[in-house]
Amino acid sequence: MRTIFSILLIMVFVQTTVSVRAEQQDVKVTAVMKGSKTIGGKQIEYPKTDKTEMASVLIEIQPGKESGRHMHPVPTYVHVLEGTLTVEFEDGSRQTFQAGSGFLEVVNTWHNGKNLGDVPLRFLVDFAGEEGKPNLIRPEKHQTSDTTN
Repeated sequence: MRTIFSILLIMVFVQTTVSVRAEQQDVKVTAVMKGSKTIGGKQIEYPKTDKTEMASVLIEIQPGKESGRHMHPVPTYVHVLEGTLTVEFEDGSRQTFQAGSGFLEVVNTWHNGKNLGDVPLRFLVDFAGEEGKPNLIRPEKHQTSDTTN
């Protein structure tokens, strides 16, 4: 009886191990980005609030077009899905990000996202903000963006 129980236990273990391995092959995990500093070199600081809120938007910019000058008052993660995103800063410096790359956006710094390529640009933006407050601010001559509140 002990032998049969041992054999059954081994068979269950082998079957479970095979099932787990099969499932692991069905899921692929690829690290895209890990960081604690923005592309401007500043440490991330999360809002100190009881009303935290995560928000995501999908942005598409046609070739030769741009997002317009803006800033984010909260930590913001950007993941480029298609095309190439060029982020231009106030001093004229630029950083470029290809499809598949992710980065932590600058906080409280004026910048502009541009599509200088020949194909449409698509990127996902995740905001770690505060409920009821904007995640994107435009210069005073423009209204605060409603699309990211």
